[in-house]
Amino acid sequence: MYKVFNYNIPLIIHSEIFHLADEDNFLYLRMDDDKEWDYFIEKVWGINGVDGVSVFTKDLPSAWQEFQHHFKIVQAAGGIIENERKEILVIERNGYLDLPKGHIESDEIAQECALREVSEECGLQNHHIDNTNPKMSYHVYKLKNQWLLKKTFWFEMNASFSENLIPQKEEGIEAIHWMDKQSIYNNKDRFYSSLLDLLL
Repeated sequence: MYKVFNYNIPLIIHSEIFHLADEDNFLYLRMDDDKEWDYFIEKVWGINGVDGVSVFTKDLPSAWQEFQHHFKIVQAAGGIIENERKEILVIERNGYLDLPKGHIESDEIAQECALREVSEECGLQNHHIDNTNPKMSYHVYKLKNQWLLKKTFWFEMNASFSENLIPQKEEGIEAIHWMDKQSIYNNKDRFYSSLLDLLL
């Protein structure tokens, strides 16, 4: 199963005939022809009143490959950083709560990018990766009339609560918070839906 977000509207591509989504206002489709993706992406995804789309396919690997062919792929990496109090580091930018991340440069691997972006955006210096098997998130957006699919590698990290946090103002980061799970849940309307899948 793959879950891709168009802003906060998820697309779930799966091969489970009886897959049911968590939300009520989901559109359920069957994708038998790869050529249908063009119409779907431009006309169906994001239709008013629909909270998400569930697409069934018999051949999930092929459907996922065909779906990706409709986008320019960009890759990013970031951190899900936990301190000794079991709180998660959250940045605040443009009115949203987010996690530190950034684009992977041509001369670095995903782990290096994640560590660098956390340092740059939050000022941390003594953080380290706990799990080298990252979680993944996918979202699409349109830039200059071109559809892009961003794949983000999320690495679980540890850092100390006592370390000084410095928001990267030039990147629009207004504040940095340590938040426990209950606080994240209480503020879930301020997070992107793709992040809630990682955090809750």
